[in-house]
Amino acid sequence: MSRTRSKRQMSGAANGDQEQMKLIFERCDADKDGYLNKQELKKALGDLGVEFPNLRAISALWHADANEDGNISKNELAELVKYTSTLSTVRYSHRHHRH
Repeated sequence: MSRTRSKRQMSGAANGDQEQMKLIFERCDADKDGYLNKQELKKALGDLGVEFPNLRAISALWHADANEDGNISKNELAELVKYTSTLSTVRYSHRHHRH
């Protein structure tokens, strides 16, 4: 299935931002193949405390995977960072939730 919307790549990021994105990418790329797959995204999002990491990983791929190969490459990382910045994180423990 092809997507009908166009994807814009973020451009003009500061060198510091690019370096930080590279570090994030390298840390999350568990198998060191140069791509982030769904499982690596799921783990990274879970580690960040994002709610529903499996669902969010699928959504992240939809938002950031410009070439639709099922992975996030370094060239697609800026869109991934843009998407993840909109996600909420778990703010409380379920054990402490009042009933």
